[in-house]
Amino acid sequence: MCVIYVPLQKTVYMKLRLIIVLILLIPTFGFSQMNQSIDFVSGIELSYRQLTTRSNDQIVGAILESREQEEVMKLNWRIGFNFNRRLTSNLVLRTGLRLASVGYKGEKRTGLKWPSEHDGNGGWVADPNLPRESQLIYDYWFVEMPIVGRFEMTKKKLSPFIELGILPSYYMITRTTQKTDIGTDSQFENGDVHNFNRVHFVGFLSFGMNYSLNDNLQFFGQPAFRYHFTKLADAPIAEYLFNCGIEFGIRNRIQ
Repeated sequence: MCVIYVPLQKTVYMKLRLIIVLILLIPTFGFSQMNQSIDFVSGIELSYRQLTTRSNDQIVGAILESREQEEVMKLNWRIGFNFNRRLTSNLVLRTGLRLASVGYKGEKRTGLKWPSEHDGNGGWVADPNLPRESQLIYDYWFVEMPIVGRFEMTKKKLSPFIELGILPSYYMITRTTQKTDIGTDSQFENGDVHNFNRVHFVGFLSFGMNYSLNDNLQFFGQPAFRYHFTKLADAPIAEYLFNCGIEFGIRNRIQ
C-alpha cells in the first residue's frame, strides 16, 4: 500500500501546484484590458454534512443514526480574493483563491463522571478539576479555487446577478476542538489517519447585488450555497459537507 500511496500523493501535489500557477497567470494575461477586476471577499456561513452509507452492518447503522441525532451545524468562515474577466456585456468569468473552514459540532456529553472519582464503595467524590460537559467541534480547512460564471442582469448602479460554478478545493488540515465547562483545547491533524480525500469538487450557486460607487469601485453582497460532491473520507459512513451563508466584498476595476 505504501508503494502506491506515495506516488499518488506526489501526483496530487503536482496537479495542485499547476492549478495555482494557471490561476495566478490568468489575471496577468489580461491586466491591460478594461474588462478586468480584482475582488477582496469574506463571508460567514452555517456548515454541516450529509451522511450516507451502503453498509448493512447494524453497528454502522446505529452510529449513523446516533450522529444524525446528536451532531449540529456550526458557524464558519471563508476569506480570499477573486480575479474577474468580462466575456460579454453581461457575463463574467470569476476565479481566484479562498481559505475556507467547513465543519460541524459533535455530540455534547453532559453529567460526566470519571473513574478517578470513584470512592471504592459504590459512591463518587466529585473532582472540581475534571469537566462535567464535553463536546468535540470539527473544522476542516480548504483552499478553494473557484471557476464561476456570473450573469449580471443590468448595468445600473445597483445591479442584481446570479453566479453558478464549480469550486475545486484542496483539503489542508483538520482542527478538532474539545470544549468543556472548564476550558477549551484545540488540536490539528492532516487527515492521513482517516484517509481523507484531498481534492474536492464543490458545486456553487449564489444570488447577489452589485453596488457601483464609481467607474472603478464596486461593493457586492451575496447569499451563497455550496455542496461537496466529493466525500470527506473513504469510510463506511460517507460524509458530504455543505454550507450556506453570506459574503461581502469590494471590487476594483483594473484599467
